[in-house]
Amino acid sequence: MTKQEYKDLLRSDYLRYNSNCSFFNRLKTYKLKPGYEWSYWYRKLCYQNSKAYLKPLAFLTRLHYHKVCIKYGIDIPSHIPQIGAGFLIEHFSCIVIHTDAVIGKNVTIHQGIVIGTNGRGVPVIEDDVNIGAGAAVIGPITVGKGAVIGANAVVTHDVPAGAVVAGNPAHIIK
Repeated sequence: MTKQEYKDLLRSDYLRYNSNCSFFNRLKTYKLKPGYEWSYWYRKLCYQNSKAYLKPLAFLTRLHYHKVCIKYGIDIPSHIPQIGAGFLIEHFSCIVIHTDAVIGKNVTIHQGIVIGTNGRGVPVIEDDVNIGAGAAVIGPITVGKGAVIGANAVVTHDVPAGAVVAGNPAHIIK
């Protein structure tokens, strides 16, 4: 990852939280939006791990990253390289994502979600997906571009692009 790619990822994540890019607003967003604080440390750790000369600093960053994860209840391993730009954690707490999961660009997640495995594979979340509070996306499935997963839905089958799913087990509403 180049320094410009790193900056672009940070900027795209920030713009999902706040459109004003002034220094004061960046600082305010960092302090008042736990999802952005997590995203900042995650991107910084990924960047440091990609550069051999920064690996000694990555240890300290990893310690702070784990502190932030515990503080906000976000269980996303630090070595997932497959989280796309513009990742938005709308509400923090009880967020669990499997190590091998693939998450596309501009994905929005809410509190209490699980993206995990059933022993056979992990989900692929494509771009512009919104996952509601308490939802579980489990197994070797693909959630299509622009799909919306309702609150407390349990998704175990593929979701087509642009679909709205809800229920337990999830079924297509629209």
